Amino acid sequence: MRRRMLCAVVMCVVTASTGWSQVVPAQGAEASIDLLTSGDLAAWGLAQLAKAKQSESGSAGMTLKKYPGHYTMITARTKSGGAEVHAHFSDFLIVVDGEGTELTGGTVIEPKEGADGETRGLRLEGATTHALHKGDVIHIPAGTPHQAIEGPGQTITIFVIKVETPAVETNAAAK
Repeated sequence: MRRRMLCAVVMCVVTASTGWSQVVPAQGAEASIDLLTSGDLAAWGLAQLAKAKQSESGSAGMTLKKYPGHYTMITARTKSGGAEVHAHFSDFLIVVDGEGTELTGGTVIEPKEGADGETRGLRLEGATTHALHKGDVIHIPAGTPHQAIEGPGQTITIFVIKVETPAVETNAAAK
């Protein structure tokens, strides 16, 4: 009886541990491991924040690296932006520093369709408000209207992961 029980426990441990030890093979020559430290993000964020403070739009950003199916950016804002909708990309926004508000959903006022499924507008009406603070993460699915809002004296620095998604119909509210 003890022997059977021991064998059963060993089988469970061996079976469960194989899931933890699986190695996912690299996908072609482009696959690589990249470490972005908090210091890296802070330094790039400060550089973009300095540019945003000098920019009429109050916004600055740069692409950090492009990968198959996604890319990373660092952006900074000192002023509110207009409404936007990305038909082909979902956004993960990770707040590196500062605070602000992200509006999602609602209706894009005066939408203008651009290249590659990008829609821009003046603002959103009827959107949901999300207060953002350092360390917060928000996921915005492709096709979802959104807008960054910065109050007086607020600044925000964000690490962005843009994930390519299959083509989606732009949210009907954006049209």
